Amino acid sequence: MRRWVPARSSIFTGLRGQKLRCFSTVVNNVERVSVRNGSSGTITIDLHNIAKVSSSDPLLVYLPPYSTAFTAKPAQLPVFMQRQPTAVINYRWAGFTAFEAEDLLTQSRADEEEDTHLSWPAPIHDAAKAYDWIVENLGPSTYTRRDIYLYGSYLGASLATSLALTETHPHARTGVRGCVAYNGIYNWTMFLPDHPAHRLPRLRSALRVLEEILSRPDDPAFRELRRRAEALFRRPDNLFDPFASPCLFFHTPGLLVPPSFDASAFIPPTTSLAGLSMLAAEDEAHAAEALAVAKPPRKSALVFPPRKSTLKIPETLLLHSTPPPLPPSLLRRRQRRKKEYLGNSFAAQAEELAALMRRSVDKVELKERAKWDDDPEGNWHGEAARRIQVADTGGLGGSTGDFGLDGGGEEVAAAWLEDRIAHAR
Repeated sequence: MRRWVPARSSIFTGLRGQKLRCFSTVVNNVERVSVRNGSSGTITIDLHNIAKVSSSDPLLVYLPPYSTAFTAKPAQLPVFMQRQPTAVINYRWAGFTAFEAEDLLTQSRADEEEDTHLSWPAPIHDAAKAYDWIVENLGPSTYTRRDIYLYGSYLGASLATSLALTETHPHARTGVRGCVAYNGIYNWTMFLPDHPAHRLPRLRSALRVLEEILSRPDDPAFRELRRRAEALFRRPDNLFDPFASPCLFFHTPGLLVPPSFDASAFIPPTTSLAGLSMLAAEDEAHAAEALAVAKPPRKSALVFPPRKSTLKIPETLLLHSTPPPLPPSLLRRRQRRKKEYLGNSFAAQAEELAALMRRSVDKVELKERAKWDDDPEGNWHGEAARRIQVADTGGLGGSTGDFGLDGGGEEVAAAWLEDRIAHAR
């Protein structure tokens, strides 16, 4: 097995005397480490400003908005991270990039086997492997702690939140303490035709409301991700993976897996009745089975984190661009009734995940704490809302080729991060 070959003036020279199984180069003053990921090739991790700080200082981990695994230059950091020690995980995920000309699906590749290493679930495997390497090799050199804060946007936001939910162990010496995510898709099943997000409320002017919804402005980045869902996941059942759709850590999908991304999993009523009558004449058991398939399963809550786990819901900031305005008919209805029509947008995705995480804090964590805390309400009132925050950055999200936070979003993320780091000291 080849040993790690350090680059000149590598930050890892003499680090705890470890023999790191990776290779390192320097690109534009950024240390680039290549780590073998089993039989599926290698992933690269870009290290910014690591040598300038103590090994116990907080470390930021950045997951870019799309795959940067095959770019020659390191990914550009958001402004609020540029002076911080940062590790960038260059996960591999074919199907969506910033520029159409660089789309990994249009590039010629050696063989079909290579394609499987670039599609789901390759990106979450890459993220998990890179995170393990970071914890093992960038932890403190003494018996101190090192806090890790994750940041991801767009595709990286989905990966960052999944990583945060499954790697936040408060008692670990080196581990995730918080996560910032911008314009993520946290429940990809909301793009399927059968999802309730696409059901319009019952109004007399339903046709006019539909016309208003279709004619209102749409976020170009959200529209592009929706269009690329099939290229990103290959099969509809991959959308139901909780690591792709973190909301599904907290509840069952409440949907059947459809045969394709744009088809319904339900049997049409006119067809199902005729089909069931024929089946009933031949085999009652088959008829009952077909009837069960025609009805979607009920969505039910799941206990997450598991009660015997050391996991904890992390400090989280979910940023999103301003959603398209509601049609006037629905806006008037929302003012009269508490239930809102959110549809599907970056804002709806963030609000759903935030509600589920807050519910977990209230119903699981604090309920367990109340068994031994003398004054749980006084000490932890508003804990869920404080720990999981949602913020609108204003304006539409980035168009294709521009996926950065705007000035307002940069300020909110920087202030949130500074507050958490200061509080931890």
